[in-house]
Amino acid sequence: MLDVFKVADRLVSHAVETHGEDIDIIGYYGSYAQGVATEGSDLDIFYIPADGKNPPIGRTFLIKDVLFDFWAIRWDTMGDFATGQIRGWSFAPAIVHHAKLLHARSEQQALRFAKLKQQVLDLQKPEARPEMIQRALDGFKCVQANLGNLRLATAADDFADVRHAGWKVILSAWECLALANQTFFDQGWCRILEQIPRLRSKPADLEQLIVTISTSDDPVLIAESAERLALTTRQVLGEFQASLPSQRMARVVFDSAYPEIKDMLGKVLSACDRKQQVAASAAAWTVQCDLSAMLNETRNSTGHMDFNLYSEIASIYRQLDLPDLMQCTFRDLPRLDKQARLLDVRIRDWLREQSVSLCEFESLEEFERSL
Repeated sequence: MLDVFKVADRLVSHAVETHGEDIDIIGYYGSYAQGVATEGSDLDIFYIPADGKNPPIGRTFLIKDVLFDFWAIRWDTMGDFATGQIRGWSFAPAIVHHAKLLHARSEQQALRFAKLKQQVLDLQKPEARPEMIQRALDGFKCVQANLGNLRLATAADDFADVRHAGWKVILSAWECLALANQTFFDQGWCRILEQIPRLRSKPADLEQLIVTISTSDDPVLIAESAERLALTTRQVLGEFQASLPSQRMARVVFDSAYPEIKDMLGKVLSACDRKQQVAASAAAWTVQCDLSAMLNETRNSTGHMDFNLYSEIASIYRQLDLPDLMQCTFRDLPRLDKQARLLDVRIRDWLREQSVSLCEFESLEEFERSL
Protein backbone atom coordinates (compact mmCIF):
# COMPACT_ATOMS: atom_id res chain seq x y z
CA MET A 1 0.00 0.00 0.00
CA LEU A 2 1.34 3.41 -0.96
CA ASP A 3 2.38 5.59 1.98
CA VAL A 4 0.64 8.81 0.97
CA PHE A 5 2.34 10.80 3.70
CA LYS A 6 5.77 10.07 2.27
CA VAL A 7 4.52 11.71 -0.89
CA ALA A 8 3.13 14.60 1.18
CA ASP A 9 6.49 15.00 2.99
CA ARG A 10 8.27 15.26 -0.34
CA LEU A 11 5.81 17.90 -1.56
CA VAL A 12 6.16 19.91 1.64
CA SER A 13 9.95 19.75 1.56
CA HIS A 14 10.06 20.88 -2.06
CA ALA A 15 7.56 23.70 -1.47
CA VAL A 16 9.41 25.03 1.59
CA GLU A 17 12.81 24.77 -0.10
CA THR A 18 11.72 26.65 -3.21
CA HIS A 19 9.12 29.11 -1.89
CA GLY A 20 9.38 29.03 1.90
CA GLU A 21 8.79 32.74 2.49
CA ASP A 22 5.83 32.80 0.11
CA ILE A 23 3.86 30.00 1.82
CA ASP A 24 2.11 30.50 5.15
CA ILE A 25 0.41 27.13 5.63
CA ILE A 26 0.47 23.64 4.13
CA GLY A 27 -2.13 21.11 5.29
CA TYR A 28 -4.50 18.38 4.24
CA TYR A 29 -8.21 17.64 4.63
CA GLY A 30 -10.68 14.99 3.50
CA SER A 31 -10.80 11.31 4.43
CA TYR A 32 -7.25 11.16 5.79
CA ALA A 33 -7.82 14.19 8.01
CA GLN A 34 -11.07 12.63 9.28
CA GLY A 35 -9.44 9.26 9.91
CA VAL A 36 -11.74 7.37 7.55
CA ALA A 37 -9.41 6.82 4.59
CA THR A 38 -9.30 3.44 2.92
CA GLU A 39 -6.82 1.88 0.52
CA GLY A 40 -6.86 3.97 -2.63
CA SER A 41 -8.28 7.10 -0.97
CA ASP A 42 -6.93 10.29 -2.47
CA LEU A 43 -4.97 12.80 -0.41
CA ASP A 44 -6.21 16.38 -0.56
CA ILE A 45 -3.35 18.77 0.24
CA PHE A 46 -3.54 22.55 0.18
CA TYR A 47 -1.25 25.48 0.74
CA ILE A 48 -2.08 29.06 1.71
CA PRO A 49 0.17 31.60 0.01
CA ALA A 50 1.45 34.52 2.05
CA ASP A 51 -0.60 37.67 1.47
CA GLY A 52 0.21 39.10 -1.94
CA LYS A 53 2.17 36.03 -3.06
CA ASN A 54 1.35 33.41 -5.68
CA PRO A 55 3.91 30.57 -5.69
CA PRO A 56 3.29 28.28 -8.70
CA ILE A 57 3.62 24.93 -6.94
CA GLY A 58 0.08 23.58 -7.16
CA ARG A 59 -0.39 20.36 -9.11
CA THR A 60 -2.59 17.28 -9.44
CA PHE A 61 -1.07 13.85 -10.15
CA LEU A 62 -1.45 10.08 -9.75
CA ILE A 63 0.96 7.64 -8.09
CA LYS A 64 -0.05 3.98 -8.35
CA ASP A 65 -3.55 5.16 -9.26
CA VAL A 66 -3.85 7.20 -6.06
CA LEU A 67 -4.92 10.80 -6.70
CA PHE A 68 -3.02 13.67 -5.08
CA ASP A 69 -4.39 17.21 -5.18
CA PHE A 70 -2.02 19.96 -4.10
CA TRP A 71 -3.67 23.30 -4.64
CA ALA A 72 -3.55 26.88 -3.41
CA ILE A 73 -6.31 28.36 -1.23
CA ARG A 74 -5.85 32.01 -0.35
CA TRP A 75 -6.60 33.25 3.15
CA ASP A 76 -9.75 35.09 2.09
CA THR A 77 -11.03 32.02 0.24
CA MET A 78 -10.28 29.81 3.23
CA GLY A 79 -12.21 32.26 5.39
CA ASP A 80 -15.17 31.98 3.04
CA PHE A 81 -14.94 28.18 3.22
CA ALA A 82 -15.10 28.44 7.03
CA THR A 83 -18.32 30.45 6.87
CA GLY A 84 -19.76 28.66 3.85
CA GLN A 85 -19.89 31.81 1.75
CA ILE A 86 -18.02 29.94 -0.99
CA ARG A 87 -19.18 26.44 -2.02
CA GLY A 88 -21.96 26.57 0.55
CA TRP A 89 -22.24 25.87 4.25
CA SER A 90 -23.26 22.23 3.62
CA PHE A 91 -19.73 21.02 2.92
CA ALA A 92 -17.13 23.81 2.62
CA PRO A 93 -16.56 24.29 6.40
CA ALA A 94 -15.41 20.66 6.63
CA ILE A 95 -12.31 21.62 4.64
CA VAL A 96 -11.29 23.98 7.46
CA HIS A 97 -12.72 22.09 10.42
CA HIS A 98 -10.97 18.80 9.69
CA ALA A 99 -7.77 20.23 8.21
CA LYS A 100 -4.48 19.14 9.75
CA LEU A 101 -1.32 21.18 9.26
CA LEU A 102 1.87 19.82 7.75
CA HIS A 103 3.72 23.14 7.82
CA ALA A 104 3.28 26.64 9.18
CA ARG A 105 5.70 29.44 8.32
CA SER A 106 5.40 30.78 11.87
CA GLU A 107 3.35 30.44 15.03
CA GLN A 108 1.45 33.53 13.93
CA GLN A 109 0.27 31.77 10.77
CA ALA A 110 -0.76 28.67 12.71
CA LEU A 111 -2.76 30.88 15.07
CA ARG A 112 -4.39 32.62 12.12
CA PHE A 113 -5.55 29.26 10.80
CA ALA A 114 -6.78 28.22 14.26
CA LYS A 115 -9.01 31.31 14.27
CA LEU A 116 -10.63 30.11 11.04
CA LYS A 117 -11.35 26.79 12.70
CA GLN A 118 -12.96 28.68 15.56
CA GLN A 119 -15.18 30.55 13.10
CA VAL A 120 -16.67 27.23 12.02
CA LEU A 121 -17.42 26.37 15.64
CA ASP A 122 -18.84 29.82 16.37
CA LEU A 123 -21.42 29.50 13.58
CA GLN A 124 -22.76 26.38 15.29
CA LYS A 125 -23.34 28.15 18.61
CA PRO A 126 -26.78 29.36 19.82
CA GLU A 127 -25.70 32.99 19.42
CA ALA A 128 -25.29 32.47 15.66
CA ARG A 129 -28.73 30.91 15.24
CA PRO A 130 -30.56 34.03 13.98
CA GLU A 131 -27.82 34.74 11.42
CA MET A 132 -27.85 31.18 10.10
CA ILE A 133 -31.64 31.04 9.86
CA GLN A 134 -31.65 34.31 7.93
CA ARG A 135 -29.05 32.87 5.56
CA ALA A 136 -31.27 29.83 5.07
CA LEU A 137 -34.23 32.07 4.23
CA ASP A 138 -32.03 34.01 1.80
CA GLY A 139 -30.97 30.78 0.15
CA PHE A 140 -34.48 29.50 -0.45
CA LYS A 141 -34.76 31.62 -3.58
CA CYS A 142 -32.21 29.24 -5.14
CA VAL A 143 -34.60 26.37 -4.47
CA GLN A 144 -37.35 28.31 -6.21
CA ALA A 145 -35.13 29.17 -9.18
CA ASN A 146 -34.00 25.57 -9.64
CA LEU A 147 -37.58 24.37 -9.31
CA GLY A 148 -38.54 26.79 -12.05
CA ASN A 149 -35.81 25.38 -14.29
CA LEU A 150 -37.07 21.86 -13.56
CA ARG A 151 -40.55 22.87 -14.69
CA LEU A 152 -39.12 24.27 -17.91
CA ALA A 153 -37.05 21.13 -18.50
CA THR A 154 -40.09 18.92 -17.92
CA ALA A 155 -42.15 20.97 -20.36
CA ALA A 156 -39.36 20.77 -22.96
CA ASP A 157 -39.13 16.98 -22.48
CA ASP A 158 -35.33 16.99 -22.15
CA PHE A 159 -34.54 14.30 -19.60
CA ALA A 160 -30.90 15.33 -19.07
CA ASP A 161 -32.13 18.81 -18.20
CA VAL A 162 -34.72 17.27 -15.87
CA ARG A 163 -32.10 15.23 -14.01
CA HIS A 164 -29.73 18.19 -13.81
CA ALA A 165 -32.39 20.56 -12.49
CA GLY A 166 -33.64 17.89 -10.09
CA TRP A 167 -30.22 17.56 -8.51
CA LYS A 168 -29.97 21.34 -8.28
CA VAL A 169 -33.26 21.37 -6.33
CA ILE A 170 -31.89 18.71 -3.98
CA LEU A 171 -28.63 20.54 -3.36
CA SER A 172 -30.19 23.97 -2.84
CA ALA A 173 -32.78 22.56 -0.42
CA TRP A 174 -30.03 20.66 1.39
CA GLU A 175 -28.03 23.87 1.77
CA CYS A 176 -31.02 25.68 3.30
CA LEU A 177 -31.62 22.84 5.77
CA ALA A 178 -27.93 22.69 6.69
CA LEU A 179 -27.85 26.42 7.39
CA ALA A 180 -31.02 26.43 9.48
CA ASN A 181 -29.82 23.40 11.47
CA GLN A 182 -26.33 24.94 11.83
CA THR A 183 -24.92 21.64 10.61
CA PHE A 184 -22.34 20.96 7.93
CA PHE A 185 -21.37 17.59 6.49
CA ASP A 186 -18.16 15.64 6.15
CA GLN A 187 -18.96 13.55 3.07
CA GLY A 188 -19.80 14.54 -0.50
CA TRP A 189 -23.02 14.30 -2.46
CA CYS A 190 -22.50 10.63 -3.27
CA ARG A 191 -23.13 9.84 0.41
CA ILE A 192 -25.91 12.31 0.99
CA LEU A 193 -28.41 9.72 2.28
CA GLU A 194 -26.03 8.62 5.05
CA GLN A 195 -25.86 12.18 6.36
CA ILE A 196 -29.60 12.85 6.64
CA PRO A 197 -29.76 11.83 10.35
CA ARG A 198 -27.49 14.77 11.21
CA LEU A 199 -30.33 17.17 10.33
CA ARG A 200 -32.36 17.62 13.49
CA SER A 201 -35.20 19.38 11.68
CA LYS A 202 -36.04 18.18 8.17
CA PRO A 203 -38.91 17.06 5.94
CA ALA A 204 -40.26 13.71 7.15
CA ASP A 205 -39.86 12.08 3.74
CA LEU A 206 -36.56 13.73 2.80
CA GLU A 207 -34.78 10.47 1.99
CA GLN A 208 -37.52 9.17 -0.30
CA LEU A 209 -37.78 12.49 -2.11
CA ILE A 210 -34.04 12.55 -2.77
CA VAL A 211 -34.12 8.95 -4.00
CA THR A 212 -37.03 9.65 -6.35
CA ILE A 213 -35.61 12.87 -7.79
CA SER A 214 -32.15 11.39 -8.33
CA THR A 215 -33.09 7.93 -9.67
CA SER A 216 -36.59 7.93 -11.17
CA ASP A 217 -36.98 7.66 -14.94
CA ASP A 218 -40.33 9.48 -14.89
CA PRO A 219 -39.97 13.25 -15.48
CA VAL A 220 -43.43 13.94 -14.07
CA LEU A 221 -42.70 11.99 -10.88
CA ILE A 222 -39.35 13.78 -10.54
CA ALA A 223 -41.06 17.17 -10.91
CA GLU A 224 -43.78 16.25 -8.39
CA SER A 225 -41.20 15.06 -5.86
CA ALA A 226 -39.14 18.23 -6.35
CA GLU A 227 -42.26 20.32 -5.78
CA ARG A 228 -42.87 18.46 -2.53
CA LEU A 229 -39.23 18.81 -1.47
CA ALA A 230 -39.43 22.57 -2.01
CA LEU A 231 -42.75 22.80 -0.16
CA THR A 232 -41.69 20.72 2.85
CA THR A 233 -38.31 22.45 3.07
CA ARG A 234 -40.15 25.77 3.11
CA GLN A 235 -42.35 24.51 5.93
CA VAL A 236 -39.30 23.55 7.98
CA LEU A 237 -37.69 26.93 7.34
CA GLY A 238 -40.95 28.64 8.30
CA GLU A 239 -40.82 26.90 11.69
CA PHE A 240 -37.27 28.11 12.19
CA GLN A 241 -38.30 31.63 11.18
CA ALA A 242 -41.21 31.63 13.63
CA SER A 243 -38.81 30.75 16.45
CA LEU A 244 -36.74 33.91 16.00
CA PRO A 245 -37.23 36.53 18.71
CA SER A 246 -37.86 39.78 16.88
CA GLN A 247 -40.48 41.88 18.63
CA ARG A 248 -39.44 45.53 18.49
CA MET A 249 -41.11 48.70 19.72
CA ALA A 250 -43.03 50.70 17.12
CA ARG A 251 -41.01 53.81 18.03
CA VAL A 252 -37.86 51.98 16.99
CA VAL A 253 -39.22 50.37 13.81
CA PHE A 254 -40.97 53.52 12.55
CA ASP A 255 -38.42 56.10 13.69
CA SER A 256 -38.21 58.75 10.93
CA ALA A 257 -40.22 56.47 8.62
CA TYR A 258 -43.36 58.54 8.03
CA PRO A 259 -41.84 61.03 5.55
CA GLU A 260 -40.89 58.11 3.27
CA ILE A 261 -44.36 56.59 3.68
CA LYS A 262 -45.95 59.93 2.85
CA ASP A 263 -43.74 60.33 -0.21
CA MET A 264 -44.67 56.89 -1.57
CA LEU A 265 -48.36 57.55 -0.98
CA GLY A 266 -47.84 60.76 -2.92
CA LYS A 267 -46.55 58.66 -5.83
CA VAL A 268 -49.75 56.61 -5.72
CA LEU A 269 -51.87 59.77 -5.85
CA SER A 270 -49.76 61.27 -8.63
CA ALA A 271 -50.08 58.12 -10.75
CA CYS A 272 -53.83 58.11 -10.20
CA ASP A 273 -54.05 61.75 -11.24
CA ARG A 274 -52.09 61.01 -14.43
CA LYS A 275 -54.16 57.85 -15.06
CA GLN A 276 -51.03 55.66 -15.13
CA GLN A 277 -52.27 52.25 -14.03
CA VAL A 278 -48.91 50.42 -13.93
CA ALA A 279 -47.21 53.23 -12.01
CA ALA A 280 -50.13 53.32 -9.56
CA SER A 281 -49.92 49.57 -9.06
CA ALA A 282 -46.16 49.70 -8.48
CA ALA A 283 -46.38 52.51 -5.94
CA ALA A 284 -49.32 50.90 -4.12
CA TRP A 285 -47.50 47.56 -3.94
CA THR A 286 -44.33 49.20 -2.62
CA VAL A 287 -45.92 51.24 0.14
CA GLN A 288 -48.21 48.45 1.32
CA CYS A 289 -45.45 45.81 1.38
CA ASP A 290 -43.08 48.13 3.24
CA LEU A 291 -45.73 49.05 5.79
CA SER A 292 -46.77 45.42 6.28
CA ALA A 293 -43.18 44.31 6.84
CA MET A 294 -42.55 47.08 9.37
CA LEU A 295 -45.77 46.39 11.25
CA ASN A 296 -44.99 42.68 11.28
CA GLU A 297 -41.61 43.45 12.82
CA THR A 298 -43.27 45.04 15.86
CA ARG A 299 -45.00 41.83 16.94
CA ASN A 300 -44.04 38.70 15.08
CA SER A 301 -41.00 36.82 13.84
CA THR A 302 -38.83 38.61 11.34
CA GLY A 303 -40.40 38.85 7.89
CA HIS A 304 -38.40 38.07 4.80
CA MET A 305 -39.75 39.53 1.58
CA ASP A 306 -37.94 37.01 -0.66
CA PHE A 307 -39.13 34.04 1.41
CA ASN A 308 -42.57 34.87 2.77
CA LEU A 309 -45.85 35.17 0.95
CA TYR A 310 -47.40 38.58 1.45
CA SER A 311 -50.18 37.08 3.56
CA GLU A 312 -47.56 35.73 5.99
CA ILE A 313 -46.36 39.20 6.90
CA ALA A 314 -49.66 41.08 6.53
CA SER A 315 -51.50 39.95 9.66
CA ILE A 316 -50.84 43.13 11.67
CA TYR A 317 -51.67 45.36 8.68
CA ARG A 318 -54.98 43.54 8.36
CA GLN A 319 -55.71 43.55 12.10
CA LEU A 320 -55.39 47.34 12.04
CA ASP A 321 -57.94 47.37 9.20
CA LEU A 322 -55.71 49.48 7.00
CA PRO A 323 -56.90 49.94 3.40
CA ASP A 324 -55.69 47.18 1.08
CA LEU A 325 -54.37 49.09 -1.91
CA MET A 326 -53.33 45.92 -3.73
CA GLN A 327 -56.92 44.68 -3.69
CA CYS A 328 -58.04 47.74 -5.59
CA THR A 329 -58.98 47.40 -9.23
CA PHE A 330 -56.39 49.51 -10.99
CA ARG A 331 -58.89 50.37 -13.67
CA ASP A 332 -60.73 52.30 -10.94
CA LEU A 333 -58.04 54.85 -10.10
CA PRO A 334 -60.42 57.27 -8.32
CA ARG A 335 -61.15 54.51 -5.78
CA LEU A 336 -57.43 53.82 -5.34
CA ASP A 337 -56.86 57.54 -4.79
CA LYS A 338 -59.49 57.51 -2.06
CA GLN A 339 -58.04 54.42 -0.39
CA ALA A 340 -54.50 55.84 -0.45
CA ARG A 341 -55.69 59.03 1.25
CA LEU A 342 -57.52 56.94 3.85
CA LEU A 343 -54.39 54.88 4.47
CA ASP A 344 -52.44 58.08 5.11
CA VAL A 345 -54.98 59.21 7.72
CA ARG A 346 -55.08 55.87 9.49
CA ILE A 347 -51.34 55.27 9.58
CA ARG A 348 -50.78 58.79 10.91
CA ASP A 349 -53.32 58.14 13.69
CA TRP A 350 -51.72 54.82 14.56
CA LEU A 351 -48.22 56.31 14.67
CA ARG A 352 -49.42 59.05 17.02
CA GLU A 353 -50.99 56.41 19.27
CA GLN A 354 -47.62 54.68 19.42
CA SER A 355 -45.87 57.98 20.26
CA VAL A 356 -43.97 57.92 16.98
CA SER A 357 -42.91 61.32 15.64
CA LEU A 358 -44.22 62.09 12.16
CA CYS A 359 -41.20 64.33 11.52
CA GLU A 360 -43.45 67.01 9.98
CA PHE A 361 -42.76 70.74 10.31
CA GLU A 362 -44.80 73.73 9.24
CA SER A 363 -41.82 76.01 8.72
CA LEU A 364 -38.05 76.20 8.61
CA GLU A 365 -38.09 77.89 12.01
CA GLU A 366 -40.01 74.98 13.53
CA PHE A 367 -37.54 72.53 12.00
CA GLU A 368 -34.59 74.52 13.36
CA ARG A 369 -36.12 74.43 16.84
CA SER A 370 -36.35 70.65 16.59
CA LEU A 371 -32.61 70.51 15.92
